[in-house]
Amino acid sequence: MRVLITGNLGYVGPGVVTHLREAIPSATLVGLDAGFFAHCVTGPGPLPERLLHKQIYCDVRALDSTACDGVDAVVHLAGISNDPIGNAFTQVTTDVNLTASLELAARAKAAGARAFVFASSCSVYGFSGGATVSEQSPINPLTAYARSKAEVEEGLRPLASENFTVSCLRF
Repeated sequence: MRVLITGNLGYVGPGVVTHLREAIPSATLVGLDAGFFAHCVTGPGPLPERLLHKQIYCDVRALDSTACDGVDAVVHLAGISNDPIGNAFTQVTTDVNLTASLELAARAKAAGARAFVFASSCSVYGFSGGATVSEQSPINPLTAYARSKAEVEEGLRPLASENFTVSCLRF
């Protein structure tokens, strides 16, 4: 099994890579990250990309045409990651979080991948006023970041099929 993990050097990426390495030791893990925050890795431990078979440094908006070749699954973590930055840079948030995400999913499906896991956000629910929300709760995205995540979820729906499982995780 070959798994492409985008945003593998970001906030949750190293933990996801570690989990995948432990859960599927025989998997070929490929990381794809722009490396914007690679200099922020701290601590005495080894660098997170040590668990990968290959690290690709590129912006998710500029994928090589072969990035999804031979990939069985994509774990898509890359993106502009919060409401304040999303609001300050609305167009970049749309380009990275929405347009590039849907392009990546379409490429993965066309290349024969069987699964696409998307890192969405509980921000899609908007302000709940303290009420508990669930997957059945209505969404009310209030920011550029939240709207981009909600729109990707909606855009992934038509790509899902018997041969291409789509999972959206609302962290």
